[in-house]
Amino acid sequence: MADQILTPRDLNRILLARQMLLSREKIGAVEALERLFAIQAQLPRAPFLGLWARLEGFQRADLLAAIHKRQVVRSTLMRGTLHLASARDVLAFRTTVMPPRDVTLPGGVKPAPEELERVLDLARRHFAPEPKDFESVRQVLEAESVDPVRPLAFAARMFLPLVQASSNAAFGHEPGGDFTLAKTWLGRDEDLALRPQDLARRYLAAHGPSLPADFAGWSGQKAAAAIFEALGDELVTFRDERKRTLFDLKDAPRPSGETPAPVRLLADFDGAVLGRADRTGVIRPEHAPLLASKNGLIPAMVLVDGVVAGTWRIEPKMKSVAVSVRLFGAVSAEDRKTIEAEAISAAKFLEPDAAGVVTFAEA
Repeated sequence: MADQILTPRDLNRILLARQMLLSREKIGAVEALERLFAIQAQLPRAPFLGLWARLEGFQRADLLAAIHKRQVVRSTLMRGTLHLASARDVLAFRTTVMPPRDVTLPGGVKPAPEELERVLDLARRHFAPEPKDFESVRQVLEAESVDPVRPLAFAARMFLPLVQASSNAAFGHEPGGDFTLAKTWLGRDEDLALRPQDLARRYLAAHGPSLPADFAGWSGQKAAAAIFEALGDELVTFRDERKRTLFDLKDAPRPSGETPAPVRLLADFDGAVLGRADRTGVIRPEHAPLLASKNGLIPAMVLVDGVVAGTWRIEPKMKSVAVSVRLFGAVSAEDRKTIEAEAISAAKFLEPDAAGVVTFAEA
């Protein structure tokens, strides 16, 4: 029997369902993070807005409580970037998502194995006793004549199981912040076993149906096709309109392309956009240049009918919260009204006592 063809609109609606963007769901913050596997946390505020877009009745205090109870932590995960994830998932999967030790570091630096192990040992002893500013490890490395310091300090951040200590900051973490070993903060060592098949199951639950290339781009795993194949009868296959084979979990939800998609305001670096190598189902090709950034930042985006229709920025002030929306083209009066309502809701989420002021512009 030939594989079912999934249209771009089908794939869009399925992704939105997996990402909890077809309707806000009544689940807790930790469960939501584990459903998504993790949320990008390059900006400490982003996970809060990401969950606000997905959960019914979500309050900042819900996630702050989980952070301060150490149920969720901020750590370097996929693609060497900061994410917020449950403590369980960081301990279980951090080893799996880290690149191999022979990776080339920034600046083209490729240290000898014994030099890298020396750096990691120095950094491990530095961060083990208590949380410390990450920049401080450079002084330790310099004192031991490590050269070049900056890329090798980056290696410590990538390869050591470091988590950021929480603080009394508005979003639980300072933009820079202090880091320590996971064992120091969570009381347990990370699991050193590689679990690529388990990681693939979690990825497909949040982002499937997907190409092996999608999983590889998200996770950094090599031989992604072989990992999918190893899951055998757990998976089913489909075809997209380009006849490519897509893999998915058998019992995962797959709503049709006719399912209505509500307006949603996504946070910066949102996984609904970053989770697949082919983003054309969410971002129209002609709009991709409008999202490009020299510094690699992924802006907060406006979804209309499941597709990125613009970007938005939110800036809390003393007595008001300014929300600026930049649309890529005309939208219906009804959608514009809904965007404004969502923007006001976001403003109230961040600052309950401040007035939300929304402005529109076109790219």
